[in-house]
Amino acid sequence: MTFKKISKCVLIISVVLAFVCGWQFAFAQPATEKSEKVRVLVVTGIEYHAWQETAPQIAKQLASCPELDVKLEPDYNTLCTDKIFDYDVIFFNFCNLREYEDTKDDNLALDNIEKFLKSGKGIVIYHFAIGMFEKHSDRVLQLIGRNYDRTLTPHDPFQNFEVAIVDKEHPITKHISDFKIDDELYTCMGGDLPIHVLAEATSSKQKTKFPMAYLYKYGDGHAFTTVLGHDLRALKSPEFATLLRNAVLWLGKKEIPAAPSKIILPQSP
Repeated sequence: MTFKKISKCVLIISVVLAFVCGWQFAFAQPATEKSEKVRVLVVTGIEYHAWQETAPQIAKQLASCPELDVKLEPDYNTLCTDKIFDYDVIFFNFCNLREYEDTKDDNLALDNIEKFLKSGKGIVIYHFAIGMFEKHSDRVLQLIGRNYDRTLTPHDPFQNFEVAIVDKEHPITKHISDFKIDDELYTCMGGDLPIHVLAEATSSKQKTKFPMAYLYKYGDGHAFTTVLGHDLRALKSPEFATLLRNAVLWLGKKEIPAAPSKIILPQSP
């Protein structure tokens, strides 16, 4: 073989190796990204319930997961800024009913949430957050699949009741068994858009089943809604704490562990 032919062979082999290495590197990239923590913004500061107690507790329980980087944000007007796009998941423990003060610009806040979801990111709607932006409930319905409907019976009396896992194969609920919780069983969800129910409970008053946790796809993103979580008593439930953690991990495109979530018990009540 002549020197010219050898050089040509070496060149071809080099090009092939470069292509193969580049191909392997391209597919290795997600592993690097996967090692990054999910950035979670817990938005609160206005809500019908005792958000001053529940929001810090939620943030603590989520932050106990090493895969999550959690910031608690009591200034809900951050929703009107581009700061929210620095995060992977927004957790709403926030509800501005029609009697409550608006954000600086409700329409801009909702535009940002819509853009956030369309980009493939995720949001968590916690308990009465289904009533957020009540003056714009039609827009909220399109974003999360359900909304707060004042014409419906609000909830059963506060009591201990059983939550049944409906989808036992979804990563969020796969390792969670049916559980009991001290809470309010919400029956005030309006709308009939298609939702993926993960967990449900039977109303003691209405004798019918209502979704307690569900997913709704919007754009390339998802909204996870749970109407559980009235106060600190609900956050004592290991299954409920695990449900919240798993939802945030799944929305952040992380692998979900089979082990139960670490519970940081509330100080009270």
